[in-house]
Amino acid sequence: MLIRKSVGSLSSAEKTTFVNALIELKKRGEYDKYVHWHHHVMIPTVLPDEPRDPGYRNGAHLGPAFLPWHREFLMQLEQELRTIDSSITIPYWDWTIDAALKDPKTAPIWSDDFLGGDGLEKDEWRVQSGPFAYKNGKWPVPSYPADELPGLGLKRQFAQIVPNLPTAEDLALAMAEIYYDTPNYNRSPFTIGFRNRIEGWITQRGDPRVKTTSSQLHNRVHLWVGGNMTPMTSPDDPVFFLHHCFIDKVWADWQAEQAKDNPAAAPHYAPEEQGPPGHNLGDQLKPWKRSVKDVLDISKLGYRYEQPPTQEKLLVRAKSIRLATDDVRRIPPNAAKSPFIAE
Repeated sequence: MLIRKSVGSLSSAEKTTFVNALIELKKRGEYDKYVHWHHHVMIPTVLPDEPRDPGYRNGAHLGPAFLPWHREFLMQLEQELRTIDSSITIPYWDWTIDAALKDPKTAPIWSDDFLGGDGLEKDEWRVQSGPFAYKNGKWPVPSYPADELPGLGLKRQFAQIVPNLPTAEDLALAMAEIYYDTPNYNRSPFTIGFRNRIEGWITQRGDPRVKTTSSQLHNRVHLWVGGNMTPMTSPDDPVFFLHHCFIDKVWADWQAEQAKDNPAAAPHYAPEEQGPPGHNLGDQLKPWKRSVKDVLDISKLGYRYEQPPTQEKLLVRAKSIRLATDDVRRIPPNAAKSPFIAE
């Protein structure tokens, strides 16, 4: 059984091994296919009565398959990294810990011996330190003229789009959700469910208990990092995978709690059928072979997560929260330049 560790638990040697494997994969020309897979899947797959808008629905976002698609995505990368070094598992970045720091920019994940730090405005927001810095020449990122940040090299803009990371209190709201997802299985701030909450679409507009404005949780982290983490090509920044590894851990934790507290609701996924194409229980997670139902149990997939000392406190906090609304009204979403910006 593979164990995915927290960034804070990694030894210096483990950090070096992970970074070197990423750079080797990039050098071989194999890393960029992950960027293209993520970009390509963000093509709308909608029902006949739904708007054909690229910001509305696709096979990996804005709907129920968000979590299983990215779980498979992580496994694909992890398996390939392990062909370089079999000791590797993808570490997870618990950004709620960093949110509590006086300055999240100083968190261990951004150290020079790991992912490096922020970008510099006068240098087109290119990352200045660490192994992925443009000056090192080991992590080429193309210019995307259609984006707001054209120019070669990996870019970050810490806290420029949103001022802070999600907190443990924010995460507890997601862990307190009873349903995985609910009709119309979309990104409306009024669509109740764990998936919509953790993806970041339930904002203050849909829930007055949300303390911060704008996008939440998963989406908010993309926006806080900024730079190459904001467009549909966000896997250009390797922090994407550490971020999504934590999202996957949170889902696995939620699944474990539901299996214990609400076993009759198994498989704890919706819709089982008649939902948006690509988002039903038996639907294929394109472009791979496995389906949604094939990736629901991480123990069967051969991995588990290291649990931090704060885990029990989070679960207690989540259980103390009671959902305050049954409103699942459908609000058509607006298009936005970044796929992570809420209404």
